Formats: sequence, structure tokens, C-alpha cells
Amino acid sequence: MTRMPAGAAALGVSAAALVLGGAALVIATVLSANVHRHPIAADQPADATTVVAVGDSIMDGNGLDPDQAWPKVIAGYNGWHMVNLATNGAGFVTQGNNGSIFADQVKEAVQLDPSMVVISGSSNDLGVSESDVQQSMISAMDMLRHDLPHTTIVAVSPVWNENEPPAQLDEINDDMEAAVKSVHGVYLDIGRPLLGKPGYMQSDDVHPTADGQLVIAAAVEERMRAAHLV
Repeated sequence: MTRMPAGAAALGVSAAALVLGGAALVIATVLSANVHRHPIAADQPADATTVVAVGDSIMDGNGLDPDQAWPKVIAGYNGWHMVNLATNGAGFVTQGNNGSIFADQVKEAVQLDPSMVVISGSSNDLGVSESDVQQSMISAMDMLRHDLPHTTIVAVSPVWNENEPPAQLDEINDDMEAAVKSVHGVYLDIGRPLLGKPGYMQSDDVHPTADGQLVIAAAVEERMRAAHLV
């Protein structure tokens, strides 16, 4: 049984109102993050805001149902039409399993003319020259702004597992923040939402479980609310 967070009573949520099973887990996880949520909508209206996600296997929910990936979770909370272009193994420089890098996803995103593009940094670029990663970031951000002058560009800090991240991930963080701000986008540093939480990782210790994806979604939306994006 999922234990209700201590803050649940303060939020006026009755344990008796929780639906057993997966719904209870969703609500409990959301409350533990202390972030307000709306029910997940199964179908979005035809005029729903289009948001495109650009990123790696963590962002595409590797090992899970695609709807359990954190961009899809946030889209459900906010009634968005989410197109998740994230690809397993991809980074700004590192090619994914399908041979693409983030710039290729950006080109696809441009064709969709979305209201918002959410792009995340990736640990897939660890070990690659920082200057190469930085230049690819700048190029991707410039392409987004040039081709989508009225689109909101949001960059999210890379997600790591339950351990302390390597130093280069902080460099990727810093470079991404500078790159997105240079095109008048928004940078969301979500910190380390999975730090010290091995139970939220799949057996490969790289990809979050469905519960881990909910924790990431809560962290991202909390920062989005602070930035008045939702």
C-alpha cells in the first residue's frame, strides 16, 4: 500500500478519496513533491497547445510505456498536445540509436510550429569535448529561435541517477543555461530529483522507473510554475 505523504492532510486530500492502484501512486507522488496537479487527460482537444520535446532516452521514457515519460505526464497535467521526439542514446553531439543528434530533432520540431519546445541536456554527451557540446548547443538554440521566432524555448537541466553526478554534467548545465538565455529562452534547473532514491531507477541504473518519471515531472513543472510557463 502507498503511504500518504505527511502534507496530504494540509492539502485537504482525503485518503478515502484516492483510487487504488496506479492512480493512488500518481497522487501520492504528486503530493510528495508538494506541487499542485490536474488530472491527466486521455485525449486532448483539437486546439490544444502543441509542445515538442527534444532529448534522450530518459526523456522518451525508455523501458516504459511512452505515456509514462515525464514530458507526456506534464502534457497530461496541462492539457497540451505533446510530440515527444526524444531518442534513445542521443545528445547534442552523441548520435542516438537511430543516428540522430538533438539538432535533427530540432529540425523536426521546427516543422511542427509548436507553441513551446522543451529541450533537455543529456549525460550521453559525457566524455565529449565540452567545446564541441557547447557549440552544438548554441547551434541548436540559434536554429530554434531563427526558425521559430515566437515559440517559447525551454531548456531543462540533465537528469542523473541516485548518485552524485560527474563534474562534466555541471558544465553541460552551465553551457545550456547560457545557450538558451542567449536566444531569450528559459532555463529550468531542476536540481537532482532522483538523488539518493535508488528505488526510482530501473535495473540498468540509468533510466527512471514510472515513479521516477513522476518525480522528474513534478520537479520540472514546479520550475515551470515558478517561471510562469504554466
